Amino acid sequence: MTSKVDSVNPAKETIDQSKGLLRRWYNSILESCNSPIATVILGIVSFTESCCFIIPPEVMQLPMSYANRKKAFYYAFITTVTSVLGAIAGYYMGAYLWEEIQPLAFSYIPGFAKHFDHVGELYKENAVSALFLAAFTPIPFKVFTVAAGVYSTKISITILIATSIVGRGARYFILSALVYFLGDKAQNWIEKHFKTFTIVVGALVILLVLFLKLRH
Repeated sequence: MTSKVDSVNPAKETIDQSKGLLRRWYNSILESCNSPIATVILGIVSFTESCCFIIPPEVMQLPMSYANRKKAFYYAFITTVTSVLGAIAGYYMGAYLWEEIQPLAFSYIPGFAKHFDHVGELYKENAVSALFLAAFTPIPFKVFTVAAGVYSTKISITILIATSIVGRGARYFILSALVYFLGDKAQNWIEKHFKTFTIVVGALVILLVLFLKLRH
């Protein structure tokens, strides 16, 4: 009589460990919302999310805004500025360090392996529209910023900065405006419809860009 031995799947074990680490990071960031240096941590999360990290700054920005509605726009400002700075860092990482960081990015940072080639095609079609869309698409923003550096012959750092300010600023300030003016009602609505919200606003921003181009 033979005994059945359960086999271990190394790939599944690695994925489970990564999910556990991500959950711990997520919980730590949520807990830091009440820290005296919460604004500094918000800036760090926003900066790194634009170039290498995997947790979006809304995880902190929204709870902090719910707790102190008078500072909602201040938190949006901090998030926008640091996100743009992180985008600049991502751009130069792609422009000058891509050969060195590509294996790490594809292996360990979610989104790169899946979306990098697609983002490259978007840049070839219309770089400016792609960067505006980057502020609202489910594709991680870091993929757009690093890829912009890789495709730096098509995208200048000036275009990246300008589109990041408008796109990311629109995203964070609209969220803060909803919290500031609607309070608890905004919290319930954002939590239920956040994905739809980002897609709709992203579409409106792109339509605005196209409209301005047609006028000129």
